[in-house]
Formats: sequence, C-alpha cells, structure tokens
Amino acid sequence: MGSEPKRAPHRKRIRGRRRLAGLGVLLAPTAITVVLDLVRRGAHIGAFGRLHLLAYAGSIAESAIFWGVILYAASRRKGTLRHVAAALFALFFTLAAGVQGGFFSLYNVYISLDGQIHSKSIFWSIFGHLPFYSPAVILSFVFGAAVAFGLLRLARRIVRPRPIPRLVAPFLVPLAIAAVIRIPVSYRTSVQATMPDMIYFHGITGLVKEHLGITNDSPDRRVQRREPEPVPPLVASPKRPRNVVLLLQESQRADVTCVEYDPACDLATPFSNLAAKDRYPLLQMRSNASTTAISISNIWSGVRPTERRDVLHSVPLLWDYAHAAGYDTAYWTSQNLMFGNARLYVQDIPVSRRCVATELDPAADLDTGAHDALLTDRVIQEWGDLKEPFFAVIHYSNVHFPYVYDENHAPFKPSEMDKAPEKNEHFKNFYKNVVYLSDMAVGRLINYIRATESGKRTVLVYTSDHGESFREHWQLGHTSALYDEEIRVPGWVDAPPGTLAPEEEASLRAAKNEFVWHLDLAPTFLDLLGLWDEPAMRPYRARMMGHPLTRPERTVEPVPLTNCTWVWECAFRNWGMMQGPMKIEAREWDGEFHCFNLLDDPDELTNLGEEACAPLPDLARAAFFEMPNVTPPGRPAVDWGKR
Repeated sequence: MGSEPKRAPHRKRIRGRRRLAGLGVLLAPTAITVVLDLVRRGAHIGAFGRLHLLAYAGSIAESAIFWGVILYAASRRKGTLRHVAAALFALFFTLAAGVQGGFFSLYNVYISLDGQIHSKSIFWSIFGHLPFYSPAVILSFVFGAAVAFGLLRLARRIVRPRPIPRLVAPFLVPLAIAAVIRIPVSYRTSVQATMPDMIYFHGITGLVKEHLGITNDSPDRRVQRREPEPVPPLVASPKRPRNVVLLLQESQRADVTCVEYDPACDLATPFSNLAAKDRYPLLQMRSNASTTAISISNIWSGVRPTERRDVLHSVPLLWDYAHAAGYDTAYWTSQNLMFGNARLYVQDIPVSRRCVATELDPAADLDTGAHDALLTDRVIQEWGDLKEPFFAVIHYSNVHFPYVYDENHAPFKPSEMDKAPEKNEHFKNFYKNVVYLSDMAVGRLINYIRATESGKRTVLVYTSDHGESFREHWQLGHTSALYDEEIRVPGWVDAPPGTLAPEEEASLRAAKNEFVWHLDLAPTFLDLLGLWDEPAMRPYRARMMGHPLTRPERTVEPVPLTNCTWVWECAFRNWGMMQGPMKIEAREWDGEFHCFNLLDDPDELTNLGEEACAPLPDLARAAFFEMPNVTPPGRPAVDWGKR
C-alpha cells in the first residue's frame, strides 16, 4: 500500500514523457520540412523582411496543424478511419516531399502555382511533371515515402489518442484539408515565403480549379512537356572540325544592333560588335514569330509553326540530334523557365551542362529572369568542362519587359521607363540602354570564348528570338503583331579561321542581304554539325522547310509567320506570311491581310492590298484556317471597327 504513492509521480513522469514524445512525432513532418528548407535555402529565408518572416512562420503553424491532425487520426488503435487517415498521410507527405525535393534539385526553387497553372494534365501535375530518370528525383520520392511510413509506425507506437480527441480527430481531417486548400500562400519564385508543402498543395488546388472552370487564369494553351521521338545514332561529317554555339538574345530589334561590324557602332551593341569583328552579317534575318516560345520552337526544331500539336511536342530538337552524333551538349539560360511552363520544353533535352535563371538567382524575376551578367559568369565557369566537339545554347533574358536597367551603363539620353505616348522616344532610349547592359555580358562572354583553346574551334551564331515594338504600328512590346519591329532580328555568324570550308564562307557572304528566316537556322546548325547529309536524318530533314545558310540554296517558298500555335496560343490572334520581300500580316480585328513590299517600304506604311501579294493571302487562309475578324471561342464578341 505504501509503495503506490511513490509510484504515482513516476507514472506521471512516464506519461508526460510519452505525451511529449507523441507531440514530437506529430510535429515531426513539419520539423523535417523546415530543416530541409533551411538546408536548401537558408540564406534566402534569412534575407526575408518582417512581413515575409511572419508569413513563413504562419505557414509553419499551418503545416504543423495539417500534418498533426492527419497523423493523429492515423494513430488510432482501431477503426477503418485510421487506415483512411494513414493512407492520406502517406500519400500527401510522399508527394509533397518528393515533388518539392525533386523539383528543387532541378530548379533551385519549389514548384508553385506559376509552374502548375498552365498544365493540361492534372495527373502529371501531381508529380510535378518531373523526370523520373533523374536520380535526385527518385531519391526525393524514396525519402518522402520512407519518412511517411516511418512516422506512421512511430505514431501508432508512441501517440496515445485520448477518448474524446480520438473520436473527433477523423472529422478534423477534411477540415484541415479544406483549410490548406483555401489559405493563400506566398508562391512567386522570387520570394516563396511559405513552407514548400503548403506551396505544393496550393499549386495543385489552383490547377484543379482551373480545370473545373472555377478560375480562368490560363485561358490559352501554353507549353506542355515534350515527348521527343527517338533519334538513331548519327555519324557527323562536318566540313571542318568545330564546335557550334548559339547566342540567343531576347526581344532585341535589328535596328538597335550593329549586325555588321562597324568601328564607330553608335547603336546599343558596341561590346559584341568589337568582340566579333570578322562576323558574317545577316541583314535581312527575320523571326517567324514575336513570341519566345514559338520562336525557340522554330529555331531549335526547324519545323513549321503551323504543324499539329503532336508534331510540335514530339519533334527532336537540336540537342537531340547533336547528342545522337556524339557531341557534348549544354543549355545555359538566364530566362526564368517557370514562366508559361517554359521549363517543360527543355526539361528532357540531353545535356551535360544546364542552368536556368532560378539556379543563378533564386529571386530571379518571372519576366526578366536572372541578370545576364550572372549567366555569362556561369558559362565562363563551366566552359572548360565541355568536351569537344560540343553544341551549346546560351540564352539571355534581360531585354524582356520590364527590363533590367542600370543607370551607370545608360548612354542613351533622355531615358525614362514611361509608356506615355509623349514619352515614346524616352522609353525607347530606356530600352536601348537595357540592350546595351545585356550586350556587355554578351561581349564579355565572346571575348572569353575566343581567348580559350576550344574557342579557336568554335563557330558562334547570334540572333534574337524576336524584336520589340514602340508604337510604330500602334502597339508596344511583342506578341501583338508581325510587323518588322517585332520580327526583324539581328543575325550573324562568327567563325575563327579554319572552322568553315571555303564554300561555306562564300554562302554566308552571299546571305548578307538575302531574306532569311529563323526556320533556316536549324538546317544551318545541322549542317555546321555535319548532320544535314546524314542518311538517317532524311525523315527529320523532310519536315524542315528552311535551308542551311552555309549552302547556296535559299528558302524561296512562302514562309508562315504566326504568334498562335499549339506550343503557345496568343492573347489575341495575328498571322502572316512572307515570300522574299513580299509580306502579309493581319490581326484578329482586321477584315483582310495587309500587303507590303519590304524593299520599297521597309517601315510598312503603305498597304498594297491583298492582290499585290498573291498568292500569299490564299495560302495564309489555308494554313491558319480562320480568317481575321473572327472572335476566338469563349471570348466576348468585340466590335473592332476602326474609328
């Protein structure tokens, strides 16, 4: 009898320790997530301001309640509902930890609504459209599953649900799920001041709402994940031993660029001008679109933008061909590929070196990307790791609106970030200063490449994805039209002595003033890689309408111009076509195609009428199926009558 009072405090201590242990298990999912997040981006979180820190702390509390409630319900000793709760916990935690861990290993940020909203597949979005051939992705899912099942076992051994909470807990699970679905998060890649698990659930919720028609944040099709056709082993036979590199700019007009070497170069590209003095200029180069996603598809695949969706998402890209021929390959970009699902277009390309904006700077802006100087730094850092021969793409970003500007490197005055019509020239000077700043990074990279041993054997091809308009035809920016301010782009080839055969040099010289297009670039790259005549390339070559600029034959058939394709649908539609200097274009409010002769009328001021451009209007109607002045499905009818 006397021993009972002595045992009571001991039992009380044991119960207290068990409860603490149980609480620790219930908080473990959140604690593990916090620790992993701090390991991955501790410096980024440490730079949060007060409001972002409060938001992050709130998301920790949200995460703790969410996981704690489900795990508590799963720890019951009997009843069917415990199995339901256990299944939900294992599924949710494995997915949240696996997807976010795998995604971060690839992109240095977490997948969020920005990276989910445009997906056409809820199923694959649940898995983040991740490449499951990646060891890091596999490891993340294995880790998530191991932790989930380990915590379930611990919870059932240590947690002792009390009678009333045990009865209530299963009914709190749907409430916890509903709360996570409704509570807003900080998901933009530049901040992400929220726990990664909560960002994941928020993104999936937003996608489901979009598919159910509850929201309409993604009315137009955006890039989807490619399923590339296999390319058989190829034998490269270049006319000279060489590496090939594409320098791809963003939103850069031809008329602000010194396309041909000019010792005085008073335009916005003096640095690349000096770095590649002996280049072959392409003064009549045009993009086939003024939308980045469509332009890169044209450049990297070579197929018409009017192809079917399945073709545009399965055709091999330049990296696929180069890799099949034994080239080392790389893709470096300062573009933020979270924008418009862009990451899915290049996620599965075979490369040994890759970086995107969020790896250069986790706070990279969604539109302008990481600073182009950081991209140049990364390429310089990794250039020596490439094994010759190699093919690489270096893709800049900062000339995209709202632009990256530095007052210390802004020679064009007056300069002002102001869209007001009366400030148009100031705004254009601002844009030219942005090009100038980006060109500093490009010129520095070219100088570095040319100073390396491998650079002596490297052919550089330079262009921009599209141009930028400044009210020449009443619009600003790009994607809105196909006038020359949006599609006439700089283009040149710089080749060290001995990297081109004499006939290739002659063809490039002859192309200086000839009309050439981005659809000619894929054939040009394939010829430089020594693959254009490879017999196994015949079926792939047959789908390309362009011609190598390194050969005398030119593309003389009508070429399509469009900002509306199955890779990227347009906010409002515009189409066109060119054949030599003759060009037609129309936007969705136009009742006919406008016709211009670009040799006689380079500013496109005089509409010659459809008949003057025959047969282009009829060919355009057949290619694009819908005439202008047709209201897009699902969009309110608008009276586009001109006033």
